[in-house]
Amino acid sequence: MPSPSIHVHEAEAGGSIPWWKIGGVLVLGALTAFGFVGISSLNQQGGVGISMDLPVLTGGFEGVPQDVSEAEKVVLPADTEFAKMLYKNGSGAQINVQIVLAGAEKRSIHRPEVCLPAQGWTIASSGVVSVPLDNGESLDVMQLVLSRPVEVRPGEVRPLNSVFWYWFVGDRVTTPSHWKRILLTSWDRVVHRKNHRWAYVIASAPVLKGLASQGLDLPETETLLRKFVAELAPKIMRNGNPPK
Repeated sequence: MPSPSIHVHEAEAGGSIPWWKIGGVLVLGALTAFGFVGISSLNQQGGVGISMDLPVLTGGFEGVPQDVSEAEKVVLPADTEFAKMLYKNGSGAQINVQIVLAGAEKRSIHRPEVCLPAQGWTIASSGVVSVPLDNGESLDVMQLVLSRPVEVRPGEVRPLNSVFWYWFVGDRVTTPSHWKRILLTSWDRVVHRKNHRWAYVIASAPVLKGLASQGLDLPETETLLRKFVAELAPKIMRNGNPPK
């Protein structure tokens, strides 16, 4: 999966899965398999609930497009679509935004808690955050507070924290939960004959207090991200996409 892009000098996390989640996935998985027998009119692509055109200017930040890594090209299906932008403001604050849009294959979208530790990040905390948007709606996102050591100069290593937000966008639906996305996918395929073409949205910001001049601490970084997403989300999410 995409890694938080952090430029310094250069709760769904962990634990066992509740029994009701496992049971729900198994039941809906069985329904889906059964439903495929009689569903010939299923829309295989469904609607796309998000725009892949990230604005260059938003929330007092200016964005610079970022390239897709070779690892992402190799690991993810060929029909996966990407949008990546690194935003900076006049104070030196940085926010990395990435959108991954699944194609016909669904393995483009996955649970970030699985791969972030493999990239060297420790997940310090996780939980759902409700964000009031500029259009009057609200959006639930999953917040992970990450940490890993970075070399700020030769021979000097310091801990770096990052505030990592993500949420999933389907056809007129959003959710911060990987497991709820799976349940919605199975239910809507069987009951509504709708196949969501899910997008996975990331907005992350490094905590640069002590690492850069005018760097923000953790609460200040969370506030910065909240204000930024409040303006950005209505610009890229189509049809309102009310949280479900």
